Amino acid sequence: MRYPDSMARSAEYLRLALPLMTRQQTALHPISYAVWYEFVSGRNVPLVRALQERTRDGALLDEETTAALYREHVAEPVLDPRDARRVSEGLSRVLDNMASTAAQAGDQTARFDQSLLEWSRQLLDGRQAGEEQARQLQALMAGTREMRAAMATLQQRLDANQAEIASLREEVSQARSEALVDALTGLANRRAFEQQLARCLAGGEADQSHCLVLSDIDFFKRVNDSYGHSFGDQVLRTVAQSIKRLAGESRLAARVGGEEFALLLPATALPEAQALAEQLRSTIAASRIRRGESAQTLERVTLSLGVTQLARGESANEFFERADRALYASKRSGRNCVTVLAAKAA
Repeated sequence: MRYPDSMARSAEYLRLALPLMTRQQTALHPISYAVWYEFVSGRNVPLVRALQERTRDGALLDEETTAALYREHVAEPVLDPRDARRVSEGLSRVLDNMASTAAQAGDQTARFDQSLLEWSRQLLDGRQAGEEQARQLQALMAGTREMRAAMATLQQRLDANQAEIASLREEVSQARSEALVDALTGLANRRAFEQQLARCLAGGEADQSHCLVLSDIDFFKRVNDSYGHSFGDQVLRTVAQSIKRLAGESRLAARVGGEEFALLLPATALPEAQALAEQLRSTIAASRIRRGESAQTLERVTLSLGVTQLARGESANEFFERADRALYASKRSGRNCVTVLAAKAA
């Protein structure tokens, strides 16, 4: 569900994207379409800015630039190649150290075994004098000490390697975690939202009552045009923190588009979801966001919100699209309001 858009909205994006695509020096292939689809949808703010920069003063995109934009801004997030290389090199170093230490311990064990074998032969022979036996016993004791030292070294190396493996595991975990977080707002990103939604619809959780709240900042383009992208980013962060604060620990707050946010409410009744959406709307409407350190009074920021509840047996797309329809009903009703759209009875 990378593009959870309704048929009508996706058709509108197609209508807007095609003229932009045909002006470029790039063939009309899926990669080019994905780039321009995300541009006209406005959901991918970094891509929007990068495209505006690359096409300034009438510049056109070629195949190489289009592919680079796709890799950087559209392709699904994966472990950074530098992180992957560092983890790979770290694991190789750990394994090499373990192999080397094990080999050293093996050599010590072989020498100790040879000493035991020699001592056993001499005992069975019975012809060695007591003095010779004492000499061999001292050699055996020396071998025992070497063996003990080798095993201690092995244990130290294993402890150190275990700590390094734990550190590498933490790096991988951190990288994966960062791949699920929206860098600008600190909320979960669209990928994390889709994963959590899939879990809600899987197994026994699908039989529970889940609600979804979609919200969109009203006239956000006007905010950017009037005050600049830096202030627009500040607005996004402020709204995101309000959503996160109201969501609490048990609910997922995510940024799923440019100025669009989602609030996934597990095991929540529809009236409770509506009340939470109304609380969020009134909180944002009552707030005032200053432009940096300026005391300048700015036009207030408002949200349009749509609320719905998961119906038994429906798909993630159906669930999301109904919340999206509720959101657009709020926009058509004059914005800064909450619309609830219940699922149709089976």
